[in-house]
Amino acid sequence: MSLSQQSRAWLVAGALSSIGCSRPQAPNLHVEVGIADEERLELRPESSFAEYVELRGLRHELRLSLAGYATSCDSFRPPPPGRALVSVVITSPPGEPPRAQTYPHAGPTDRSSSLPGVRIGSRAYQLPPGGGITLRKIDLTMQGVVEGELDFQSPGNSTEPARTVRGRFVAHLCRVTRAETE
Repeated sequence: MSLSQQSRAWLVAGALSSIGCSRPQAPNLHVEVGIADEERLELRPESSFAEYVELRGLRHELRLSLAGYATSCDSFRPPPPGRALVSVVITSPPGEPPRAQTYPHAGPTDRSSSLPGVRIGSRAYQLPPGGGITLRKIDLTMQGVVEGELDFQSPGNSTEPARTVRGRFVAHLCRVTRAETE
């Protein structure tokens, strides 16, 4: 093998290995929480993580954070101006840890449900009941993966704008807490 052939082989091998190690881009989330331009955006998560809390005898919570800015599981960091954070808390009754299924956003309930929230800059938005989240893959161990699809939709009315949070997500579990309740 000549030197130029060997160089080409190394270049091809390097290119292929860099493709295999590259991190795929997170899919965009469509967020629409008002009528102003800054309240309608496509969010490309820069940080995506999940926290699992088991409150024995009370409930289970899976907390998802999908942020369009760099943040971590270690402490809450609000979005900078013009950036967004979508958070979802999935709750399920005692003895029923979260699993791959759809969790509706139906408001407070004793059954399994989801509660979404959106922050854009310093403003917080709650979504009225409607739609839900579907978990397609869930591994509740440290560094486990949670994958699914957000499909929260509220049509709005004469006094409230339509609100939507939709899109696929992937998040890694960064914290698992199992606590006894009294």
